Amino acid sequence: MRIAHVEAMILRAGEDTSPAAARPRMGTMSRSARALDGGYDIDRSRAAYPGCAQTVLVRVTSDEGVFGYGEAHAPLAPEVTKAVVDNLLGPVIVGQDPRAVDVLWERMYTSMRIRGHRTGFMMEAMSGVDIALWDLFGKAVGLPVCRLLGGGYRDRVNAYASGVPGATPKERAENALGYLDEGFTAMKLGLGGQGPQASIPFVRAVREAVGDRAHLMVDAQGGYDVHTALTFGRALEEWDVYWVEDPLPPEDMSGHKKLVAALDVAVATGEALCARWGFRPWITSEALDIILPDICRAGGISACRKIANMADAFNIPWAGHVSMGTCVHIAATLHLAAATPNFLICECPSSFRTNPLGNALLEEPLILEDGKFTVPQRPGLGVAFDEEALRACVVQK
Repeated sequence: MRIAHVEAMILRAGEDTSPAAARPRMGTMSRSARALDGGYDIDRSRAAYPGCAQTVLVRVTSDEGVFGYGEAHAPLAPEVTKAVVDNLLGPVIVGQDPRAVDVLWERMYTSMRIRGHRTGFMMEAMSGVDIALWDLFGKAVGLPVCRLLGGGYRDRVNAYASGVPGATPKERAENALGYLDEGFTAMKLGLGGQGPQASIPFVRAVREAVGDRAHLMVDAQGGYDVHTALTFGRALEEWDVYWVEDPLPPEDMSGHKKLVAALDVAVATGEALCARWGFRPWITSEALDIILPDICRAGGISACRKIANMADAFNIPWAGHVSMGTCVHIAATLHLAAATPNFLICECPSSFRTNPLGNALLEEPLILEDGKFTVPQRPGLGVAFDEEALRACVVQK
């Protein structure tokens, strides 16, 4: 069996799928509480986001007609990700045995490592190709990916409701109760937009509403300096918050280390890190308590398996970071979650049930019941696209 064809397609959906909606807009994150008039007031965590749902789906086909799908996380400039797959990674692996997944990962990575392409578009594109290879491999041998990875520790995966919505503390509390009714026992509040003092009332309202029936996590979205993050973290401890996510910018490893040493609330980070080399210094320096690799950013299943195993050697759990994309993103995370002993919990975006690129494109939906995902057990990733629905979302092949 040999790889005959690699293609990347841009998917776009939502209320507004015009080219204008796909252009990036700057998100507003929190500013440091230490900012003084005329002084330190740099908003270092403003990230760009599109006005619609978009991503890149990768399809790898063998000379025997077996194919696999992978996703390359591409909320912005998906044309760049597609170009990397079409013009670099595809030519590197065409003609090779698709079952040699780890070997092909190293070949793709090596092609650009001396040029410094160890994160960003390169790794996101590699993630899509790698996941597609695992899907193809599983289909070729008739086994789910989790079996190829060594077997399953679990067939259902704990999930947390991410991004509890609400403009006021009362609205957040009401929506949190709704997630409890759905069976979730963990939920995360995104609180990077208003600063520490304005954030605590939201945490208090949700904790008082859910009581001890749910774990709470808080995402600070990288918006603070160390001093402010320490103050914020100590306030979160009073409300029994399980983890604070990305309290500092992703470049600040030493600052994260200070927070880990000073706080009782766990410090979770890693969505901006890639491959085992990206995570290694954070793990060995004790700069985090929980790692959050994103399987469609960090290098795919192959890379995240090594990351999870390395973390396990240090008794560190990993939680799957999942943002808006296709169900390939979730399915790939579920298979790795099933096959690793130190898995903690998987993110379930608040848009899961309404995502136009999600279950709406599948022949059979991913199952989410009582706050748990069921690991698909069909060959490969276990997800099959409704090809007609998929074509309707393809804007560029």
